[in-house]
Amino acid sequence: MSRIVTLSAVAITLGAWAVAVLHVFWVVNVTLQEHQYVVSAAALAYVVLITVLVAGSLTYLSARYGYARRVSTRQPASDSEIDAFRMTVVPSVTILVPSYKEDPALVSKTLLSAALQDYPRRSVVLLIDDPPAPATREDGRALDEMRELADAVERRLAAVHARVRSAAAAFEQRADTARLRLSREARELAALYQEVGAWFADQASRHGIVDHTDRVFVEVTLLGESRRYQQKAADLLRGAEREAFDEDLLRCAYRRLASRFEVTVRAFERKRYANLSHEPNKAMNLNTYIALMGGRFRERADGIRRLLERAGPDERGIAFDDSDYVVVLDADTVVHPAYVLRLAHGLSRPEHRRVAVIQTPYSAFPGSGRLLESVAGATTDIQYQVHQGFTYFGATFWVGANAMIRKAALEEIVEVRQERGFEVRVFIHDRTVIEDTESTVDLRRRGWQLYNYPERMAFSATPADFGALLIQRRRWANGGLLIVPKLWRFLWASGGRRPGVSEVLLRLHYLTSLAVANVALLFLLGLAFDERLASVWLPITAVPYYLLYAVDLRSIGYRWRDVLRVYALNLLLIPVHLGGVLRSVQQACTGRRSTFGRTPKVVGRTAAPAGYVLAEAGLLGWWTFGALMELEAGHRLNGLFALANAAFLLYALVRFVGLREACEDLRPLVTQTVHGLGPLRLALAWRRFVAPLIVVLALLFPTAVTGTDLAITIDDLPTHGPLPPGITRLAVADQIIEVLRRHGIRDAVGFVNGGQIADTPEHGTILEHWIAAGFRLGNHTFGHVDLHRIGPDGFLADIERNEPVIGRYGGTEPDRLFRYPYLHEGATPIERDAVRHALRERRYQIVPATVDFYDWAWNDVYARCAGNPGAAEALTRAFREVALRALDWSEETADALVRRPIKQILLLHVSALVALTLDDLLSAYEARGVRFTSVRDALEDPVYGIDPKVTWRGQENFLTQLLRATGRPRPRPPLPHEGCPTD
Repeated sequence: MSRIVTLSAVAITLGAWAVAVLHVFWVVNVTLQEHQYVVSAAALAYVVLITVLVAGSLTYLSARYGYARRVSTRQPASDSEIDAFRMTVVPSVTILVPSYKEDPALVSKTLLSAALQDYPRRSVVLLIDDPPAPATREDGRALDEMRELADAVERRLAAVHARVRSAAAAFEQRADTARLRLSREARELAALYQEVGAWFADQASRHGIVDHTDRVFVEVTLLGESRRYQQKAADLLRGAEREAFDEDLLRCAYRRLASRFEVTVRAFERKRYANLSHEPNKAMNLNTYIALMGGRFRERADGIRRLLERAGPDERGIAFDDSDYVVVLDADTVVHPAYVLRLAHGLSRPEHRRVAVIQTPYSAFPGSGRLLESVAGATTDIQYQVHQGFTYFGATFWVGANAMIRKAALEEIVEVRQERGFEVRVFIHDRTVIEDTESTVDLRRRGWQLYNYPERMAFSATPADFGALLIQRRRWANGGLLIVPKLWRFLWASGGRRPGVSEVLLRLHYLTSLAVANVALLFLLGLAFDERLASVWLPITAVPYYLLYAVDLRSIGYRWRDVLRVYALNLLLIPVHLGGVLRSVQQACTGRRSTFGRTPKVVGRTAAPAGYVLAEAGLLGWWTFGALMELEAGHRLNGLFALANAAFLLYALVRFVGLREACEDLRPLVTQTVHGLGPLRLALAWRRFVAPLIVVLALLFPTAVTGTDLAITIDDLPTHGPLPPGITRLAVADQIIEVLRRHGIRDAVGFVNGGQIADTPEHGTILEHWIAAGFRLGNHTFGHVDLHRIGPDGFLADIERNEPVIGRYGGTEPDRLFRYPYLHEGATPIERDAVRHALRERRYQIVPATVDFYDWAWNDVYARCAGNPGAAEALTRAFREVALRALDWSEETADALVRRPIKQILLLHVSALVALTLDDLLSAYEARGVRFTSVRDALEDPVYGIDPKVTWRGQENFLTQLLRATGRPRPRPPLPHEGCPTD
């Protein structure tokens, strides 16, 4: 029946679309006769737009049909077949759980879910990707907890494992030494099953229920298994009365029970080793461990660095077990206890010998009390059905979160590349932020297939607020267009393995739909088309899609009206999806990979970038204004359609984002705009520019309406300032390096004082890590000397003394970049000109600073107050606000001086406070529209060709020098209070 209904829906959709298109062509014919060529062209564009949207509906209906066919013809493996497979020499499985700064409580559930899989020959590895030397106490505590998780899980299973292993050994001994009384043995086994069931029930009672994810974990992993073992015990007791057992069945039952709790759980940290990949993404975290599997390695010290090298045949080393299959689980995923068993059985079937990846696309954790999380979870659960349908047409994509992969297939697509001078093996490409999708194409090009196991056996978290959902869905939309050329080459250059038409269409739609459908929807809803183009057949094309979508939602536990909420959410996500698409376009044009944006998993709300909130408001204004204009012109059908969509978007803004939350997210942008334009100019601008322009600007620059190019410079390498207790210099530097890499900053410049290394040679490791990350070194004098104190001759001699240190770490031809210590450029014109002339002769380029807020002074206070959590939090919050105001001031000053934006240069120091706050600070800058650039690129701005020709004895950045030269006031950035703040 479901197949017939779906085919009928396809027929209705196609028929309504055909009539609607014929109607549009009739309008085109009329307008051509009336010489209304613009209207004719718009009508043809209208056909393209509605065809794109109808194609999306047909894709869903096709996948629904495929899913229905699979459900109707599926013959699931029987319990006896599964048991028979389990008692063979099953393939070995390694379960990998990649983790980066996750909540240990969250990861603990995933590890326990993996460790309690009912499958022999398995091991679990937690791949910790946190910086190995944390820069803050909080990060250090979290990392220590993460490192303890693997052992904690093993200890949690130790007692019950010892009990069942002892019972199994006792049974084997009885079987070998005497004739067994089978009914008595059945009762013994039943008692053991009851003990195991009680253990699962006890674990469930000990697990605190905080939210719906805990309830699902307890039910699926613990309580469900408790009931299953209690049922097994009852069945055994009933069978014992009839003596319906034989010795082999009892022996198998004991062995299966013993293997249930026999698992190794280990942790591995790739960033502890200098010669392993440090690329900040999940793909390279997985690649690094997969490349080590099956080998034996030894640790070797190379100065301060630690290397992991292949061990010789006579060396013991560290063994990394190989496996037939690799399971990848995200750190927020919970899987059914039979997940590995059933997927391994499916992958081992003869008809699946060319299947590389088998998965059960994850479902959302059910039972959320938050509206946005519930509605977003509904779209995830519908996608589960869509991907199941794709399997029917041979168009499955690996969709992340969880999957079982045949390791032999990975070996066929491996590539070798160089990273920081070391050779790394790449199985899963990280060219895009949707690495699983690109890996699908790589595997298909080698003739491998993918398969979706038709059961819901995995659950993953859904973002609970708009800010976090924005990051997730923008990442999903970023990369599809980049993969299309590779898919195209596969589709048309596959030789005898050329795919069918259905696979071609579904795969192309999957990669391009978020781009073309959202662009089509934006124009269709936002532009005023000729009233004659509208017809009743157009809404009929969408009716079957939404009716069946609602039916499917209802069948998986949602309510009928949730289909309207899903529609509202999709409207809300138009700017988000287009923001991801534009990042793909940016990467295609520049060649620079997008930063991997991890979905935040934090308690509390994730702020949304102001540009996106403004885009949502702009869309609402645009559609409302357009609806009123259409109604005013008497175009009721168009006007009511636009007004209805505006109402849906308003509902989404109120219920999914929140008006108060939206105002909070917009406040920084409003403050910046008011300061930059002034009340009068702001009022004039608002009257002149309409909402469509706001939306276009917001989508072109998704993080904000305005944008600033900013280069990053770090002074006083390798160390600066006092440290709080328990923090190391290397940890501070590594944390800064990690944050810079995470934000996609490839060309930061660190200005070196070589005298620190002469005094403490081990500080040279910091420069090694800096260069290994791909950053640059500049000269900051050997002893951080003050030109005002020692004069030009001593100053230049100290610069020359620093050059061998920079050459030792930066290469034989290091960058000739220079920054004055204290920004002191000379107290007299003669002194200043003499040094500048000498620097030019030595081929140095002076690197000024334009964004400087005395971060060194803030670090001194932080070092004293770090032991007081409340004071430290208040200090870092104030520091962030000062940093944002400093950027505002620099932008406003540049506009006042040269009447245009300039490429700004940020000055920071390699201090503990910067290590603590840099991630948050750069994220806040990005939310304000900042685009990070290289120092070399920034210095090409003509503004830096201006010589202010002023002298002074204080610390002043380049913009304050220009202000001094023009006789304007030079405000000083606020400094922190000497005492520790109290709030």
